[in-house]
Amino acid sequence: MLAYTDIHLEDLKNLSLKSFTQVLTNDLYPFVYSELNKFEAYIEEMKSDYDVEILETMEKKIYSEFDELYRKEKLVLFPYVIKLDEENTKSENCTPFKNTKIHYTSMVNHITTARGIISNFFVNDSNNETIINLNHILIHLAEMMIEVQFIKEKHFFKNYKNCSGCNSTNE
Repeated sequence: MLAYTDIHLEDLKNLSLKSFTQVLTNDLYPFVYSELNKFEAYIEEMKSDYDVEILETMEKKIYSEFDELYRKEKLVLFPYVIKLDEENTKSENCTPFKNTKIHYTSMVNHITTARGIISNFFVNDSNNETIINLNHILIHLAEMMIEVQFIKEKHFFKNYKNCSGCNSTNE
């Protein structure tokens, strides 16, 4: 297994589809889980000094959405896209892609909400190392997930989507 520091997001787009999905599921996504675990631990540290109930709720939502994204990509979308690649064909519809993107979008929205909550703590206690660390984790997670989604969409999924079926049902 690679260390996350060995993964340069820019390099992901140069991988084969199979290698790309393996790096995400075996290396990058486990790193995201470790960051989410740190996030949870920092919240625990703050409980004695702050009311973190809303932040704790956001952490659970972020974790849940990421877990759904990971499971659906690993078990459904990635095998499906690899099969399409092997058959040199496009998808009949966009549903498999949309089913995972919903969780990505929700996760990023929850991270944004959590960052807003953290900023309120930061205003009141800007020297607290735990608050600073939480803020860094959230900023980094959001940036990373946005970049990875961009790479998935622009460099991989676009080759397998056939949205003509989706477009005709929307008219």
